[in-house]
Amino acid sequence: MLQRHTSRAGALSRRLRAPLAGIAVGSALVTLAACGAPGSGGSGSPAEASPTAVSTAVADTPATLTLFSAAGLQAYEQGLADAFQAKYPKITVKLRVEPDNNYNTVLPRLLASDSPPDLVQPADLLGGVKDGLLTDLDAYDKAYGWSSKVPASALAPGRVSDGVIGSGTLYQAGGSAGPLVGVFYNKELAAKIGMTTPPASIAELEAHLAKAKQAGITPIVASNQDGLIGHLYNLLLGDYMGAQALSDIVYHKPGATLDTPAAVQATEVLQKWIKAGYFASDVNALNQEASYGQFAGGKGLFFFQGSWIVQTLDNTFAGKYGVFPMPPADKGGKYAGMTSNTLAFSIAARSKNKDAAALFLDFLTTPAAAEVAVKNGYAALTPGAGSAGEPSLSGTLSEQIQSGYAAIAADNGFDSWLQNAAPAVNTKLTQQLQLLVAGKVAPAAMVKTLQDTYANALKGS
Repeated sequence: MLQRHTSRAGALSRRLRAPLAGIAVGSALVTLAACGAPGSGGSGSPAEASPTAVSTAVADTPATLTLFSAAGLQAYEQGLADAFQAKYPKITVKLRVEPDNNYNTVLPRLLASDSPPDLVQPADLLGGVKDGLLTDLDAYDKAYGWSSKVPASALAPGRVSDGVIGSGTLYQAGGSAGPLVGVFYNKELAAKIGMTTPPASIAELEAHLAKAKQAGITPIVASNQDGLIGHLYNLLLGDYMGAQALSDIVYHKPGATLDTPAAVQATEVLQKWIKAGYFASDVNALNQEASYGQFAGGKGLFFFQGSWIVQTLDNTFAGKYGVFPMPPADKGGKYAGMTSNTLAFSIAARSKNKDAAALFLDFLTTPAAAEVAVKNGYAALTPGAGSAGEPSLSGTLSEQIQSGYAAIAADNGFDSWLQNAAPAVNTKLTQQLQLLVAGKVAPAAMVKTLQDTYANALKGS
């Protein structure tokens, strides 16, 4: 994982496939129409992993659900539980809290027990599915219509087919909330170069970089001692490869490969920016904390980062910066960006309250749940939020984060970090990015090295 942030972020990075932390965002939330077709009865035996007879008419049936939570997420998930109980008072949701560093170790044992928690967020989704510990949610998806409520790219990390994540049967569902990874900008410096609207393409972004360089402004603040130019690189990969192709690699889809002309083109763009002097000359020696200090100190125009950074930036810098989503490769193209879904949960296969637990998952698609996510530091949306207007430099930082997240959602552009494909890829990516900055590797060779590392990791897994 690349980020090392607050305790809440630490809990998330240990539980999800991509690193997370959050920032409070504005809530331009859209009201949902009630939906859901009643099933034909209960959810079968408690250990039934693939229920077919399900019921959505359970709101008035008393039940108690247990939600297994890491300590770092306790406040957030308690907020979700409280909001759910306010809407469905006959169903109680109790949290079982485990220290962050024990969560992943304890969870498989609990799921296999005779008294498992009903609701969980497994770090090892494939393992849980393989061992029959998680419920096949397809029947509930059909009954509640989740696939029509939630962006496909937000549900993809919860789908499994033939041991591969990204498509097939749904095992993790809910709403859509997470960090926005995009382009943070210094408002004063942006005004100096005449930037009044977010760039609509990579070419327009490059024009701003060139203007900043000409004005004596460092165009991009970054750290690469720890490989965090990787945020920008991943955004470029999503732009040129497309979000789905990048996700296919992370999710180990058979035949997925990084060694493509599109990936080489993305790498060439990054190399061009390096050669043009758009980064500080000592970027390979800078770590994350130093880069935060430089951006907050007004020493650069752009900062390619996630919305978690506002938890760390100097408070005196508040109001002096904004954010927009990474522009598409070409004007009019699709937005893409990395995130992880904090409103997605799984139901234990041995849960005795599957129908009530599924009602909780459905609640996560509502404005009330999205509001809890927003209050706890995430961008969040509900159906219709993706139809919001184009990203803008006006409005509050919170509104900019929300609109950027919605723009990516509208294009089904959520993807993941390349380094999440395998630990070996994470290590190799940092090394290759440092070599690229030092001028010691060519884009095509870098892409081939990363692909070879990925392929070898798959063989050994």
